[in-house]
Amino acid sequence: MSRLGSSTRRPLEEFLRAWWASGYDLSDSKSVEPSSLLSWVSDALTAPAPPFERYWAREDLELSELDGFTAWSRVIRAQVCDLSEMTAAGVLRSQDSYLGLDAPRPPGTGRRPTPRRWFNLDVGSYLESGVMATVGGWRPEFEDALVDEPPAEPFEIGPFDWTDLTKFVLGAQTHQ
Repeated sequence: MSRLGSSTRRPLEEFLRAWWASGYDLSDSKSVEPSSLLSWVSDALTAPAPPFERYWAREDLELSELDGFTAWSRVIRAQVCDLSEMTAAGVLRSQDSYLGLDAPRPPGTGRRPTPRRWFNLDVGSYLESGVMATVGGWRPEFEDALVDEPPAEPFEIGPFDWTDLTKFVLGAQTHQ
């Protein structure tokens, strides 16, 4: 995922709009195999992105008792709104973005299922953090870290259901 994400210069907001739109093709699926997820993400890196619709920012995107594709879709749309508002407010130009940035959420903004705080503002770090937040993936020997115990053994990753994918996109925003 991180290799895919780092291969593009596409802004994160644009990628998320393309990924969200293409998600409707899979909305009836119960789960997505890892190889299909990689293909889906890869396609969203170059697929046309629908335009941002201003009314999205005023919608109530809360998740109360919603799950499945609808929950994933609302989280993505909330993230798109945050990124659009951050761009408009000049927040994304901050030199302190590695410390995390808060979405401004101006008056009239609807409820959102996401925290205001963002740590991953480019496609590469977003996707990498989504994987780490959902299934792990960091092992100490990757960075020559000194540790007191051996790393966990690798495991096979199974299909992602929509709950997993919702955790993925939430973790992609906030995992440090």
